[in-house]
Amino acid sequence: MSRFMQTTAGNESIRPEHEAQNEQASPDHPPHRHRRWLAVVQTLTLITVLLLATYNHALIGATPDQTTATAWLVESEPFEPVAPCNQGGYHIHTGFDINGNDVLDEGERQDTTAICHGLRGLSGPQGQAGDSGEHAPIQLVSTEAVSPQNGTCPEGGMTMHSGLDYNENNILDEDEIISEATLCNGIVGLNGDNGTNGLDGTQGAGALVDKVAAPSYICADGFVVRFGVDDGNGEGVASNDLLEADEVRETLNFCFEPLRSERVTDLLSGIGDSYDANCDAAAWADGLDGLVFAGNDGTNGCELHLHRPGLNETAMVVNLHPNGDAMPGRDLGLHAINDGALVLFDATDGANGRQLWVSDGTENGTRALGPVETVAPRPWADGLLFRSPTNDLLWTNGSDLRTWTTLPIWTTAQQQAVTDNLSELNQFGQAWLHTDEHAVWFSASDTNGDVEPYRLDLDGTLTAWSVNAFGSSQLTNLLTVGNDVLAAASRGGVKQVLRLHDNGTHAWVTSISPASGDTRLGEGMGLHLIGDNLIFDAETVAGEPRLWTSNLANGITLQLSSSILAPGAQVGVANTGTRLMFDCLTASTGLETCRTDGTPQGSQVVHDLTPGLMSSDVRGIASVGDGWLVVSDGMVNGSAQGVSLWVVEGEAMRPAYNAWTGSGNSSEALTYGQLIIGPTQAWMIAHDGVHGHEWHRWSHGELSDDWIVIRR
Repeated sequence: MSRFMQTTAGNESIRPEHEAQNEQASPDHPPHRHRRWLAVVQTLTLITVLLLATYNHALIGATPDQTTATAWLVESEPFEPVAPCNQGGYHIHTGFDINGNDVLDEGERQDTTAICHGLRGLSGPQGQAGDSGEHAPIQLVSTEAVSPQNGTCPEGGMTMHSGLDYNENNILDEDEIISEATLCNGIVGLNGDNGTNGLDGTQGAGALVDKVAAPSYICADGFVVRFGVDDGNGEGVASNDLLEADEVRETLNFCFEPLRSERVTDLLSGIGDSYDANCDAAAWADGLDGLVFAGNDGTNGCELHLHRPGLNETAMVVNLHPNGDAMPGRDLGLHAINDGALVLFDATDGANGRQLWVSDGTENGTRALGPVETVAPRPWADGLLFRSPTNDLLWTNGSDLRTWTTLPIWTTAQQQAVTDNLSELNQFGQAWLHTDEHAVWFSASDTNGDVEPYRLDLDGTLTAWSVNAFGSSQLTNLLTVGNDVLAAASRGGVKQVLRLHDNGTHAWVTSISPASGDTRLGEGMGLHLIGDNLIFDAETVAGEPRLWTSNLANGITLQLSSSILAPGAQVGVANTGTRLMFDCLTASTGLETCRTDGTPQGSQVVHDLTPGLMSSDVRGIASVGDGWLVVSDGMVNGSAQGVSLWVVEGEAMRPAYNAWTGSGNSSEALTYGQLIIGPTQAWMIAHDGVHGHEWHRWSHGELSDDWIVIRR
């Protein structure tokens, strides 16, 4: 019977016995509570199942974008070489794949990082010398005229033959010709229409070509082809059918033996030295056609001398100190001005102390200008800036010594305006001084005692900067770039590169962060420019100055080499305009010469002159054309060379001139003086074992591409 059937008196008696017993239960024993909880759990379970079913139905009808998480993608993209990643590299892009196409589109990129390819490894150790080759035949060139009215050259011309002189008869025989080229004269053009008559012009000067003997001090066997105009230029005479020196426009120089290199002085005859640490200043003076230098002849003491290679003569200019040593240029050096027609130097006459002197290379043209401080002068406004004993700036072009605010190119009104503009400043240039063709840049103190940069241009305009709003600014190693100046300056106690714009604003170029302390930026090699690449030394680890660059166009700053240490710290830097050479240290070569073109792969040791860990004795570096001259000791085919002159041309380095040859000998070049580069020759003081320390010269015409040398 159903439990929901209505109960009546008739059927009450037939209910199951256990139901009746339950209804008669005692109040002290109520029905079990876990049955109620079981009902609650069953109800919640049913609700949960219904909710899950609903959610599942919603998922089935949802789109993929509603059910799938957005992917995070990483994508690499190669890029071509570009400074400073000159070996190229990869851009690493990251971002969400919003459109789900499994490609990180440009609009989906959230972050991009550039990774440069690694640098080229260092050169391996020097290999063993190869066997000597056979004597090479001489290359010859001959010419043959081509007559007009022939099929090849209707107007005539010339055929050039080149080949090797196998039979060594100095004639290019027919069977020795390897190549030939024919140069035809141009065909005469058709006559054009007659133009209108123009005004009568002045009679023009004729063009002249001649051939003269080569200067004997450069080439003992050769000639010079000169091209010019008979126009009376300079000291020439017009229209006299003679090509005089000042009328020459271009030359072609030919020499048929190696260009000359030799000792040129012997002031103190014999083994004695004509120079010492207080008597070794020198300068090349174009206007005097010679080397002006201080030297001691053993009789007159240390006095001013002039060597003219064209005349092959050396003479004392004047005996400034009759009773002792004048020591010209001991403190300030010798400086050529007025296109080399005058030389400025410091010296003493024994009566008035050390003063500034000027000389035109003659005794009568040598005179004192006045006392100055022993601070290196700066070229400016066709003269030189000096410091007076009272710390004022003085200027001279050799005529007189005057205050720097009274330049002869300024009118009286301009001079007064400059003086007025500077009236509230003092201590001009005492911290630093820099000049270029546009202006003089200098430090000065204002009325509050703050030292800041200032600029005075050739128009008399004064520009001021405020680099440090809370005190003074200290600049070092200034370098002109256009109308601006770059310098090393302190920013928060750390040296960085600062740019002073010519409009009075400034900007910080670098932000190098050392591990501790200062970067000491530029303290070794200074600042140098190759194109847009600024090259300098800096430290990120104390005591380890490295080679750095900062690209002025894109602002990228990076370390150029992890192996080059202390660049330019001992000898300095020589700049060809496209590359720098400097002394350097590496763990595998010791002290040698390095070069850089502003790229990581182009920054390396030039040549290990003393192979292995032993350092070379590098004493001087100078640029000539696209190459360099280096004064150092070294090894050639396993044989030690004393201190000699070396040439770096292209990628090769070779010995060029050794004043004292022989095993165990050394010229000790540049013990005194500096390496001086003239228009045709390099000059240095060296010892040849017979004449003591004297001036030697080496003709650099091949390196500078001024001479064509044909070895017969």
